[in-house]
Amino acid sequence: MGRGRFTANKGNASLNITSMMDMFTIILVFLIKSFSADGSLLTNADNLVLPNSESKKKSQEVNLQLVVTNDMVLLDNVAVVPTGDIRNIPQEEADPVIAPLEERLKASLAMEEEMVRMGALNAVTGKIIVQIDKNIDFDVMFKIMNTCGKAGYNNMNFAVMERDD
Repeated sequence: MGRGRFTANKGNASLNITSMMDMFTIILVFLIKSFSADGSLLTNADNLVLPNSESKKKSQEVNLQLVVTNDMVLLDNVAVVPTGDIRNIPQEEADPVIAPLEERLKASLAMEEEMVRMGALNAVTGKIIVQIDKNIDFDVMFKIMNTCGKAGYNNMNFAVMERDD
């Protein structure tokens, strides 16, 4: 048999990276374009309807998020106590405290204090954002606010939906 039409090229081949650089540039532009500097620092729970507000104040960076739905109270997306248990605390009680929530909040505050000791944070802020369904009774909200205050989280902000005018 004779030699075939295809022979191996014995010269040195160089790598042309122009097209690869173009691809990386396009990806970089896409990522920069999709990044939002004014983005939401808060993720809304799926089964939650937030109240409307006319406030134009933007949310600030907060370490802790408390979500109160009709079924469950979640602290940083971890279930803490069923909302029904909070409803069962008597309204006549002068200082209603939700024990499991207070325990978790105090642990979070202790972690925040440890981060200050390590130099990761400047100061303990005691900030918490509360997302609460707009149909939750006031007594449940009062018990949650009282518990947050007792645990050291006195700087509470409530997440709301911006009302369109």
